[in-house]
Amino acid sequence: MKKLLPRKIARKIMGSISVFLLIVLFGAQFPCQAKLEYDSSNTLKKTYEPSIKIGIAVNQSSVIISANTDFELAAASETGMKPTLILGKFRSKDRVVLTAKNGYVALNNKQMPVQSLAVILRHPNGIRSSEDSIEVSERHYRGSIEVRATGGNNGLTVINTVPVEQYLYGVIKNEISPDWPIEAVKAQAVAARTYAMANLNKHKADGFDVCTTTDCQIYGGRESEAFRAIEAVDSTRGLVLTYDGKLITAYFHSSSGGYTENSENVWSAYLPYLRGVVDTDQYSPYYKWDKSIPLHEVNAMLGKAGYKVGSLQAIELTPLSKPPVNVADRGISGRVKTLRLIGANGEVYITGAKFRSLFGLNSTLFDINFASAGQMAATDKTDAFKYRNTKVGNTSSTKNISSHNNIRYVINKKGSLVISGFGWGHGLGLSQWGAKAMADKAQGNPEYFKDILKHYYQGVEIIKLY
Repeated sequence: MKKLLPRKIARKIMGSISVFLLIVLFGAQFPCQAKLEYDSSNTLKKTYEPSIKIGIAVNQSSVIISANTDFELAAASETGMKPTLILGKFRSKDRVVLTAKNGYVALNNKQMPVQSLAVILRHPNGIRSSEDSIEVSERHYRGSIEVRATGGNNGLTVINTVPVEQYLYGVIKNEISPDWPIEAVKAQAVAARTYAMANLNKHKADGFDVCTTTDCQIYGGRESEAFRAIEAVDSTRGLVLTYDGKLITAYFHSSSGGYTENSENVWSAYLPYLRGVVDTDQYSPYYKWDKSIPLHEVNAMLGKAGYKVGSLQAIELTPLSKPPVNVADRGISGRVKTLRLIGANGEVYITGAKFRSLFGLNSTLFDINFASAGQMAATDKTDAFKYRNTKVGNTSSTKNISSHNNIRYVINKKGSLVISGFGWGHGLGLSQWGAKAMADKAQGNPEYFKDILKHYYQGVEIIKLY
């Protein structure tokens, strides 16, 4: 008769075997993070498809977890890559409430001795289905889900890890209409893929690569997927944009207003592939816009923002003209770089970006005028980029301001500031409405998306990274 193992030793062995089997069976749900590598000439090397970590919820007091198949919650290791200890087993559609409690994760209000949980899908044969999804607070996601206690805060961070291509499935519909001509959607897919690859580790300090907002790219999981968006992603699989052998930062925006901008005129840094070019977005609903703001509101908003110039008397800004523009206070497209606010108590220079943010403007491609109470500023619509004239007043409040063609004076205190602008967004890189207009002329050319990309990103190469 064989000697039986002591019960404690047997339990330890069985526990080790269980953890080993758990890693073997479910480790694939935690794809390894790929690192981009460059050769001796500093040129990007081909690689395999990487995974990307998306912070789908940050510092939440609670989240609800479910799945469309049986699942388990397991303590995740420090790296969050492999599950270790099973903390609970659940049936398909069960709903589990996770909360933050004393720096740890609580499961259905019971505090667990862990700071990170992984959701493990279970199948009788150990093979996942393409239809599998994990539900987080009523949204469904591919890939894996990890829930962490947020460091330094009494909240939870939820991280969704998926291969990059599946991440793009949940992005494209939120950034461009999948019903547009397919070449425009394909161009967006390549730009979005490049942007994602260039921003791996952007939110490393938070424990993930990218967020789900416009600070990165808008991502919504399975609810954001669409057939033609997936078609565009699949047909451009692995294609990215490079300049001088390196991934570019592939900025994109809705509508430029007729001309895109040079990078240094928006975010200071000179990027040779982000040069202003003619755009064909005239059919965009955002191509032309106007906004009128009563002067008393303008003064209040300036004061609240810390600009203590007193009652606004005039604004100095070079008149908007047809691009390419070559003046100090505007970019090549005509976007405002700086403008001078002249008030009763002083004056201040403000950036176009700050002015846009203060007054909720669609873009920095605008011109300004003042209107009397109950009137709109007179405009000349013969040229979309022509300076919009208004009569210059010279009241007692402005008599000490030197006369200058670039200065627009307040007509009366009960009037309004009238802003006439073009486009939507920062104006860098791909114009989505312009891409649509170009794609409308593609005439069935399945490679035309490359022409679109090379128009908006100057001097780039399109390579297959994986």
